[in-house]
Order: sequence, then C-alpha cells, then structure tokens
Amino acid sequence: MDCWRNPFERRWTVIILGLYFLIMLPLPWYYNESYLPGPFGVPMFLYGWIGHGIAVLIAIMVFARQCMARPEYHSLDAQDEEETA
Repeated sequence: MDCWRNPFERRWTVIILGLYFLIMLPLPWYYNESYLPGPFGVPMFLYGWIGHGIAVLIAIMVFARQCMARPEYHSLDAQDEEETA
C-alpha cells in the first residue's frame, strides 16, 4: 500500500522522517566540535541526543499502540488462530 494515500500511514511517515531529518541537521545540541558545557559539566550535545532518543522511543510506543488498535494489524493473528484450531 502507498504510504501517502492512507492518512494514518502518511502521518507516521511524516513524523518518522521528521525525527530522522532533525537528528541529521548539524544543530549545536546534537553536534559540536568544541566543548560546550551543560549542567554538571556534561557536554551539551549529550543532552540533545538523550532528549531526542527519548522522543523517538515515545513515538515508537505511541505508534505501536495505535497500530494495535487498527483491525488490519490483527488479520494475521486471526488467520493463525484458524489454522491452529
């Protein structure tokens, strides 16, 4: 199925690509050639990477929860139950 025709898949394609392109940009909170101290002397880019990583994990959990609420993701489970019965 084309991901641009289904609104659910289109929304999540844009979110995932947005997170990918955001991390690829050489922004100072992701990439820094000089030491820029943050709280407790930890380099500032580490906080950016940790924050982005948490945002990605939250997006994955929300995506998985929304996928499991959709009927097309349960069609394989129904077929497996019919074959084993």
